[in-house]
Amino acid sequence: MSNFIRVGVLAGLVSFAGACSSAEAVSDDEPSISGENAIVSVAHTGVERQSIGNCWIYAHATWVESMNLRATKQAFDVSQSYWTYWDWFEKITGRKYGGIETKDGKTDVSTGGTWQHANNLVRRYGIMAEVDFVSEDSLTEMSARQKAALTAIGVSLTSGALKTTEARRNVTLVRTELDRAWSLSAETVGKLNSVFGADVSKTFESGSKAIEGSAIINAKSFKATYPRRSSRGNVYVTTTSLSTAMNGWSELYYGPGDERSDQIRVQRAVHAEAPVLISWFVDFNALESDKNKPLAGSFNKITLDKNGPGRQGRHMTVLEDYQVKLPSGEVLLANVNITDKSKLAQALDRNATIEFLQVKNSWGADRPDRAFAPGMPGYHNLYLNYLDGPVKECTEHEGLKPVAERGCTRDTVPLDDFVLPPGF
Repeated sequence: MSNFIRVGVLAGLVSFAGACSSAEAVSDDEPSISGENAIVSVAHTGVERQSIGNCWIYAHATWVESMNLRATKQAFDVSQSYWTYWDWFEKITGRKYGGIETKDGKTDVSTGGTWQHANNLVRRYGIMAEVDFVSEDSLTEMSARQKAALTAIGVSLTSGALKTTEARRNVTLVRTELDRAWSLSAETVGKLNSVFGADVSKTFESGSKAIEGSAIINAKSFKATYPRRSSRGNVYVTTTSLSTAMNGWSELYYGPGDERSDQIRVQRAVHAEAPVLISWFVDFNALESDKNKPLAGSFNKITLDKNGPGRQGRHMTVLEDYQVKLPSGEVLLANVNITDKSKLAQALDRNATIEFLQVKNSWGADRPDRAFAPGMPGYHNLYLNYLDGPVKECTEHEGLKPVAERGCTRDTVPLDDFVLPPGF
């Protein structure tokens, strides 16, 4: 696989630009007909790199940025740190989610989450541009502030002001500790207080209003363009709000049973330019990191079987493309447009075979230590021979012990679920 062409999509890598106005009005447009097998381009912003375990927030930001880019033709750089701040606030105070973990005498806030969890944060607290929350995040691929904040809040939870349950229920104290951990400026804290109150007595869900100058945008006022599919199979493109998108998109849990039907639903969505989210199980020993090998930049069963189980964990990313073998035996390779609509139709045949799914990842593009999909820095190819498994899931996920001592006895199917637009 030395050459990769795109089936149905063309990379839309766009450098980050300034934020859109928070006062921009949004209304539902009359949808326009789009051919389901049209050769299209998934709109993606640039790759970023997580420094802590909040891949789900980075995937959500990619999803939001993609739909907004398609709507406005301008790249909006979402602040993942802003959503992470509120995620920790809710976990520490116990308002919505549990998320305090104690191990070996140290207490931390959990960094994990789901697509629905992210939706709820956005509904309550809206969106900020990276430059408006932690301005330095907008200048680098990876946020150093997030890692520093996680360390600082861990100290507060273990031995500092938030070491007791009673203290963690003191909302004002939690806010103070979070502001300190994140090194937020007085101006930024003032923006948060102006919209939600110092005690977070109100949110956008409870009727708080966006305030001019706060740079905090209600999801109901943030544009999103995405496809939807009718019961008759017609595909429409609609421009509406992020709030409507979050209500309309839904999760598709993969298999077991008729996996090919699930794959076809995903293919249709990708053909229609949708930034489909995908949740999957990572074993880093399945990643071919040798840039000179044919499977470079891919997660595949061949590499995993050779290496054995490695460091593991759950992960969320966003689809960019896929590679497929048609019933005729012809392979439509990823990363170059296919202009023959009949071949794209054949790609949806039940007897077609998906070879890999290509994802935009949150592990950075400037990584000399990591191979990527050929010609696609920051992107990885997930082979179905890996995603369909089974693979060994170990009790000791970090892989610091010998395999025999890690409890690698449970089989798992790495591919968990997708998030698809309405009707797909």
